[in-house]
Amino acid sequence: MMRTIRLFRWPLVLAYAVAGGIALMLATPAGVAFLGQSGLSFLPAKIAGLPWSAPLFFFDDGPVTALAIVGICYGLNLGVLLMLARETD
Repeated sequence: MMRTIRLFRWPLVLAYAVAGGIALMLATPAGVAFLGQSGLSFLPAKIAGLPWSAPLFFFDDGPVTALAIVGICYGLNLGVLLMLARETD
């Protein structure tokens, strides 16, 4: 199991980075227009930012604050993921 994870760790990091980037794009009007979608959605970005973004499911401070928080949360998760992927070398 660990050998399989070690073999695919960098493609998994890349997949998370792309999925999180798309999730953040779905939370902005320009990103939604670029992706050809019809409406804004913060849910994918909130999920990509878990566990740091969990309070956003309970409190609503507005879209600008939510976008800033989910961006920071996603950045934290990506940083932790990169450290873990590098640590297994």
